[in-house]
Amino acid sequence: MPDFVEWRDIRDNFNHTVLLGNGASMAVHPDFGYGSLYEAASQMGFLDGAARTVFQRFNTCDFELVLRRLWYTSLINEAFGNQPGAVEQAYQQVRTALIQTVRETHVAYADAEDHLPNIYRFLKRFDTVISLNYDLIVYWSIMFGNRTLGRWFKDGFMPATFRDDWESLRDPYGAERATLVFYPHGNLILSRTPAGAEIKLSGGDDRLLDVILARWEGREAIPLFVCEGTAGHKKSAIESASYLQRVYREVIPSLSDSLVIYGWNLSVQDEHILNQLQKSSITRVAVSVRNNDVLYMQRVEETLRGIGVRQVCFYDSESEGCWMH
Repeated sequence: MPDFVEWRDIRDNFNHTVLLGNGASMAVHPDFGYGSLYEAASQMGFLDGAARTVFQRFNTCDFELVLRRLWYTSLINEAFGNQPGAVEQAYQQVRTALIQTVRETHVAYADAEDHLPNIYRFLKRFDTVISLNYDLIVYWSIMFGNRTLGRWFKDGFMPATFRDDWESLRDPYGAERATLVFYPHGNLILSRTPAGAEIKLSGGDDRLLDVILARWEGREAIPLFVCEGTAGHKKSAIESASYLQRVYREVIPSLSDSLVIYGWNLSVQDEHILNQLQKSSITRVAVSVRNNDVLYMQRVEETLRGIGVRQVCFYDSESEGCWMH
């Protein structure tokens, strides 16, 4: 039977990288428990027949993919002087469905704020944070932390575009240490502009979500995040964005020594992430577990050993000092 311990028993031996999955977001806000934004939009009635047909034609549940293709097509129509028609109407319907769904499912800053100090204290012990989640919880937390710690947390965007020399940001500047934060599947704060640039949006923390949705609504930007589909669909989406490619091809394979996993179930939908971890030099992994789930631990241990991890241990996801606890 795999080892199952408290976080305090192992934390001093795991300080290189933490990888966060959807379970981390759900711990803060249960509405992040929807299987996908597409599922949430469907259940809430935001995707009508016409908008749903667009997803079916593209054979995907990924809002980002559908919006990107429709948006580029509408820009081509505009360039050729074509009058707005079915494409523009479909874009508006899908965009409206996404905005309504995010508004309904995303936690408000005021409701998350009490958790942010514990989260940034947990994250600051690591050299690297990898978040697979599209929501703003990690971003809010690191901004909260930087108000106390100085420029401790860095996401590589200076200020709005990603730096080519991201590795140099590991050197502390304006703080005692540096923790780099990356989003392999994108995030709500990331968008494409009409010119195709990939940028980070900004705004006051308590109104950031409204700023982002307003930018989408005004057609000033389209979202750059992927939270749906198979591993193959996600990998194709990653290939479409320079930032996502760089995190996928440069950051994840460069990780070394130890990895902490919180809230990630290592599902087949994220096999592409496992493939990149296999290219890294990680040898030790600690995985969060709820309710001492033995079958889950056995599956995860087998998966991790299959990619070359030599030491696997498990810790209670609700133990003191980990994530928001």
